[in-house]
Amino acid sequence: MKKNIYLFRNTFVITSLLFLGSCRSTDTENTINGNGILAVSFNLIGTDYGDSGKLSGQASIGKGGIPNSENQVQRHSILVTPSSFITAELSPSLESSKVSGKASLGKNSVAVVSGNALTSGVKFRIIAYRQSNGAYHTHKDYTVGQPAEPMMLDNGAAYNIVVYSDGTTSLPEISSGEQNNIGSATVNYDNTSSDFMYQKIAFTPTNSTNTLNITLRHKVAQITTIINSGSLGNITGITGGLLTPHYSDGVVSLSSGVMTGRTTLTSGSALNFSGLNTTTATAAPVFVNADTGGNATGGFSADMTIGGVTKTISLPNSFKITPENKSNLTINLVKCGAYIGSNTDPANYKEFMCQNLGATSGINPFSPEAGNHGAKYQWGAQTNETGRYISQSNDQSNSGAITGWNSSSKPNGSWSDTSKTANDPCPPGYRVPTEAQWQAVISNNNVERVGSWNNDGNYTTALYFRNPSYVRTLMLPAAGYRHDTDGALYFRGHYGYYWSSSEATSNASRLFFNSSSVYVVNGTRPLGFSVRCVAE
Repeated sequence: MKKNIYLFRNTFVITSLLFLGSCRSTDTENTINGNGILAVSFNLIGTDYGDSGKLSGQASIGKGGIPNSENQVQRHSILVTPSSFITAELSPSLESSKVSGKASLGKNSVAVVSGNALTSGVKFRIIAYRQSNGAYHTHKDYTVGQPAEPMMLDNGAAYNIVVYSDGTTSLPEISSGEQNNIGSATVNYDNTSSDFMYQKIAFTPTNSTNTLNITLRHKVAQITTIINSGSLGNITGITGGLLTPHYSDGVVSLSSGVMTGRTTLTSGSALNFSGLNTTTATAAPVFVNADTGGNATGGFSADMTIGGVTKTISLPNSFKITPENKSNLTINLVKCGAYIGSNTDPANYKEFMCQNLGATSGINPFSPEAGNHGAKYQWGAQTNETGRYISQSNDQSNSGAITGWNSSSKPNGSWSDTSKTANDPCPPGYRVPTEAQWQAVISNNNVERVGSWNNDGNYTTALYFRNPSYVRTLMLPAAGYRHDTDGALYFRGHYGYYWSSSEATSNASRLFFNSSSVYVVNGTRPLGFSVRCVAE
């Protein structure tokens, strides 16, 4: 019997020839029950991922990598130079795999899937195992967009229906491993396609229930990598991009869909970027066959040419790879700084160190946390100068008076506006900013405040300077200060104080901010303030 199916919406006509009597089980040790057989149809709805749309919010984790766990977006940061750093952010893809239409497989039907999930010509296999004893019963291979025969199953018998596809236009002959009892049935992962989709559904066909809807689950992690160069310049080249680890083999249990047996490690899953000669480049999504077991051992590497300079960017041990997850890995290359002139002219952007002097290296310098508060200096002092300096660790372990704190002022010329002095504590290429530079920062950048601004010693209060696009370019923690007479701590989490190199008679100039104001004002030199260095 021939039946014509006209799918004008999809602009093609297909004739389906159904062979109702030719398909019988190889399950010879089981007899057909007395209820006869049914032609069973399958509706392939589409595909999905295990975490589609579930991850939200964010948490900064510093050195600990980027575990992609439910309800979290987490980051890992690496300081490249004192004024530039890289953050890697692993986040859930905002879009799960979407399908318009469906593949209807069975009597009088054609397999049709539109959208990005499965395209015409993709093959998938449906295997029926008996629930009573786990024995293999029968199977059929289907092709999206091609005529489809129904699967003949016993009316009223309970089955486990297993469906899988690697997303390609071919399938190997069914293996003996697939025809084992479902408890031991397996199929090998094929790295040629990189993808593997699977579903198992308990199903009992009856006269009134002979259609089964199927959504295939991607069992291999998919990651889209995005590079943002920010103010560093246009990205003109990316070569050798890799996500690691990636294995070329694996064995999938057809009972559980879990892949094990990954033994052959490759150089990584290769990335192909588009959108060059801009500040954002996006790689085509890739499948990464690995399971890091909740450990942040996933990595990214590539050679990038940004602003005419080629550098190797390597982020080892930075995120975890979890099967079934669909994620975006965003690599942000950040140059810390602020405008010291009109913010419409990029030439006026001045690099500042990303952290206060004495802060903890390796953490996100834009995260308001204890490790970014740094040390405190009297004006004109060097690092570790007796009686005029307190380290971050001592500052945070002792809020009281400091034995031996020097209440006398350092002489003029200890720090200087005109040249970097021997006492200047900033590293090579950087110096203590001048009063004029701090004033220019205030005048040409947007300000954002976070935290409670309470006088309770908290570490989470900070001020951000932002560019005209409201992108944060510099963070200054409200670290409080050390008193000039005895070195006792005051106003941590409430006020921020940052030295300039500028003298003011017997005093010196400083940047000050609180919950409502930010300005430059004079202060006595034996006060202990934070220091944020500027590029020379």
